[in-house]
Amino acid sequence: MNSKYNLAQVTKLLEKLFEAGFNTEKKILMMKMEDLGRINNLQSNETLIIIELKKAIKDKELIAFLSGTKTKNDKQRKGDEVC
Repeated sequence: MNSKYNLAQVTKLLEKLFEAGFNTEKKILMMKMEDLGRINNLQSNETLIIIELKKAIKDKELIAFLSGTKTKNDKQRKGDEVC
């Protein structure tokens, strides 16, 4: 996805994840669709943020995710041209 989320949205979502018990990278990576029901007041756009967050954790690009920057690896993985 090419979305850039604002830090306030991500922070709000992280608070919800922590409250639901997803307070480590391992727990977030192991989340399943059924687990979304454990998160209070989850908005539809926050589901997309969770997907991107999991990808960033897996790819060890958490700071790039939080800052909204793209990396060469993201572009290559998506099949985009890299200059």
